[in-house]
Amino acid sequence: MDAQLVKKIVTKFAIAKKKSGREGNVYRSPRIYLPTKLTDDSRFPLREDDLISIRVDGRRLIVQRASKAQIIEESSAQKVRKS
Repeated sequence: MDAQLVKKIVTKFAIAKKKSGREGNVYRSPRIYLPTKLTDDSRFPLREDDLISIRVDGRRLIVQRASKAQIIEESSAQKVRKS
């Protein structure tokens, strides 16, 4: 019997907070924890250093590997914003 990839898991959204600078500003770093039981499976669709696309669809957060077209589009949009 083959072990099955964990397809659904309940996890936690957290915000790590660190002081930054001398003025007492607080740096917020939102995080979604993915358990290693999920990510270490050879069938898990993402690998370390993959670029990912995240979008909100109603009350859903959709995370997937970014396509080359999305990477080019985002890169172009960033260049336009800097101009």
